[in-house]
Amino acid sequence: MPRLLSQEEIDALLTQVPEEAEKEPGGIRVAASGKSAQLYDFKRPDRLSKENVRSLHLIHDRFARSCSASFSAYLRTMSDVNLLSVDQFTYFEFLMSLPDPTCLNILSMKPLEGNAALEMNPSIVFPVIDKLLGGPGLPLAEVREMTDIEFGIIEGMLKRSLKDLEDAWSQAIKVEIAIVDRETTPQLMQIAAPNEPVVLVTFEIKIADLSGMMNLCIPSRMLEPVMNRFTQDWYSLSVSNRPEKIGLWINELLNEVPLPVSVFLGETKLAVQDIVNLEKGDIVVLGNHTSTPLTVRVGGVPKFRASIGEHGHRAAVKILSMIERPAAPVDRSVEAKQPDDAADQEPESKK
Repeated sequence: MPRLLSQEEIDALLTQVPEEAEKEPGGIRVAASGKSAQLYDFKRPDRLSKENVRSLHLIHDRFARSCSASFSAYLRTMSDVNLLSVDQFTYFEFLMSLPDPTCLNILSMKPLEGNAALEMNPSIVFPVIDKLLGGPGLPLAEVREMTDIEFGIIEGMLKRSLKDLEDAWSQAIKVEIAIVDRETTPQLMQIAAPNEPVVLVTFEIKIADLSGMMNLCIPSRMLEPVMNRFTQDWYSLSVSNRPEKIGLWINELLNEVPLPVSVFLGETKLAVQDIVNLEKGDIVVLGNHTSTPLTVRVGGVPKFRASIGEHGHRAAVKILSMIERPAAPVDRSVEAKQPDDAADQEPESKK
């Protein structure tokens, strides 16, 4: 049977409470040490720490910069995507904040379990569709639901942005993001329970003189298995290695750029009549001898010396050496003028 406290024991416990504790106007007790109690809303539990939110902010800030370049190239007009906030809400609050109708896309983020949602406001979706169809990119006078054809038109732009999102998330975990469903009415899209906490990433899209919002909603339960990836150590490491990583990314992109490679065999002059009479088996004599090294051009610029030969049954060249760039010529015009100037100034000094 539990023992009841005596009056002396109760008085002893009460005397241990600091007498100088005060109450703030909001009713929060503040001890002499300066520490204060904070209100906690159990209806909106925060499952992510500040370190996790900071790491997600860094990831999606990089995504916003990449998305700006992708949208500008895709639409062929100046576009800007800015990250506004990374917050935690309930799924019901997220749905209530969306316009109706709108452009909603359900996303799978394998290997993460569950679905996320990407929403683009009609204020920016319909001008983009008008721009892609060759129009000036004007908004609709009255917002309406999107048709299947309009979803198909905007899907190309969304897939490009999802590729940028995969690259941004690759800093912490490699994910494969795909659109699995789409909807226009927010209340019909149920990817989480109404009171379930979600991470809401909000972006602002500016295209020419128009602007609109884009929201990425990720249920917190999707992030729980990989939440340890979003730590302070990862955030500090990603920030400290950013210059080196940028250099690697640039090199990777440059390695995939195609450049034309051509070999200059020589030249000759033929009359038009001789060219017309050319037949199979005829030999055209060029200016270069077979033992003379040939010039290999990369992007139209002479880069290598090579010798002609065969590789299997195909003509080929063998690189012999690299062509050194000539030194930039020195402009002697200033030096040549100096004696004349001195000669011109000498009589004036004597005067």
